[in-house]
Amino acid sequence: MGRIYIDQYTGRLERTDVYRVRLTLRDGSVIENLEPRRLFPITNATMFITLLDENERELAFVRDYAEIDEASVRALEECFREYYMIPHIQSLIKSEEKFGALRWTVETDRGVVTFRIRNRHSDIKQLRGTNRIIIRDSNDNRYEIPDHTKMDPHSQRLLFSYL
Repeated sequence: MGRIYIDQYTGRLERTDVYRVRLTLRDGSVIENLEPRRLFPITNATMFITLLDENERELAFVRDYAEIDEASVRALEECFREYYMIPHIQSLIKSEEKFGALRWTVETDRGVVTFRIRNRHSDIKQLRGTNRIIIRDSNDNRYEIPDHTKMDPHSQRLLFSYL
């Protein structure tokens, strides 16, 4: 069986578990336990969604949310809300640099967190043409600042010394 391209005419998706969906095809056949993943989770979140089986082989593909029904979009978004949980940084409390690595203490929408950043040049990225910043810590966790212009002056001062 080759890759199945899903649109509103070929199939629909239903969430069955925290990260899993069921694909029901137009002919009535059902494929269970598919795990959706975004191929471009930061830059193009509503396009190019792969559906992987339990062996992480791609079985199906959604090119664009615009091509599938609303219930399928909701099922994918519910899975992604859990899988791609990215805390939003609201303020930078403290920043220390030691041996080239940064140690930040930040207030997020999920509470206060302290983490290390290995390389400020590759791990702190402002998305081109936006006020959005993505940070990757030394454990490969992601954090987001949705709009750095809305942060308090202290946080902006700390942040811009590393951009």
